[in-house]
Amino acid sequence: MNDTPEPIDLEALDLGPALDRARTATFAPNWRTVLAVDALVGVVVIVVGGLLQLWLAWLGWIVIGIGVVYVALVGRRFLQWRWLRQQAGLA
Repeated sequence: MNDTPEPIDLEALDLGPALDRARTATFAPNWRTVLAVDALVGVVVIVVGGLLQLWLAWLGWIVIGIGVVYVALVGRRFLQWRWLRQQAGLA
């Protein structure tokens, strides 16, 4: 018995212009885990920036800023993917 889910046909979802922003990972069963790991990358960048701030304060703040923006963009992608999943009837 094979429990592997069938691949999702993005064209069949009838998302219209939103299809340009859709990815296969958007409709995967573990989509929240994908985004959580992606956000974790941003958190690691923030921590590295905090450590870097001990030696070069100005550079540390820049790295921290980049990490914060990255995490915010992951949050935006979460909202976008949730909306796309709702449109596809996967909510």
